[in-house]
Amino acid sequence: MDGTDSSTSGERPPGAARDAKRKQGTKTTIAVLGVTGAGKSTFINVAFGLDTLEVSHGSKPCTQDPQPVEFRIGNRTVVLIDTPGFDDDKRDDVRILEDIATWMARKGYLEERKLDGLIFLHPVTHTRAGRSELNRTQLLEKILGPDAYNRVFIATTMWGYIANEDLVQERLNSRFARGGVWHELISNGAQYVKHDNTQRSAHEIIRRIMAISDTRGKPKTLLENELKSKEGRLGHTTAGRELERQIKGKIKEAENLITAHMENKPPVAFKHSKVSDERKAWKRWHNDMRDMQTQLSLERQRLDKLQNIVVRLIKILASWFRSSSR
Repeated sequence: MDGTDSSTSGERPPGAARDAKRKQGTKTTIAVLGVTGAGKSTFINVAFGLDTLEVSHGSKPCTQDPQPVEFRIGNRTVVLIDTPGFDDDKRDDVRILEDIATWMARKGYLEERKLDGLIFLHPVTHTRAGRSELNRTQLLEKILGPDAYNRVFIATTMWGYIANEDLVQERLNSRFARGGVWHELISNGAQYVKHDNTQRSAHEIIRRIMAISDTRGKPKTLLENELKSKEGRLGHTTAGRELERQIKGKIKEAENLITAHMENKPPVAFKHSKVSDERKAWKRWHNDMRDMQTQLSLERQRLDKLQNIVVRLIKILASWFRSSSR
């Protein structure tokens, strides 16, 4: 033995060399999600260094189906998956999630190529958390579970369009506060970053996800664990109960509209009244009630269909994050 200290000679110890080689051969796969216009395609183009994806302008989405973009950061291979935007007029959020998950299953991203993380892009030009955002965030929380939250990065975008950053930051803080849409995620390990639309900023987020996967491997979802412990009974899982809550809430809203309308029902005598205005009032009320009942029936059908979609969705999404040997 020559007594040379490998740590000072510039040579890597055998273990470190093996570890570096293993990491070099590993792909880091990340899904980029957000509302239409959040800057998902722009984020990927900036990270990649080329305008490889079409960028949407306004509320019309460009990305109809997920698109993977593969490139390298240093000696590591990265796959960013551009996804259709939420809050689409033509598809509800759950349908979009199902389309994303189905595409990933078809392309093999749920088998040999597990996700390492999710990047949620949030444009700071969107100030209010609407019901659709609350619902999809809560459903994803119940699918992932707190142990997988540390693979979620919430990155704000569109800062260049803001005149008063202090006011925007105050509104963002309300999202972190108790009762805010991001409180549960942030309180249990999800990370918030301010993306400034530079490659350095994008690569920093990606490297942080890499580091977590290098240290902890692929995460495992709460839903997957619960399905195993509850013998596959979806309704007994946290995600299943959240789905049930959302569906029942929407049905209740539709029923409440009809109940309120019944309270304004004109006297039955108006139906055959000799007074024209009374007959018109009855007909107007009757037609409105018929339309509302039709809408309720359609809503129940939609919710039944939605339930079937989400049952498939959450089973597929359970495979997004799953432990695997690296």
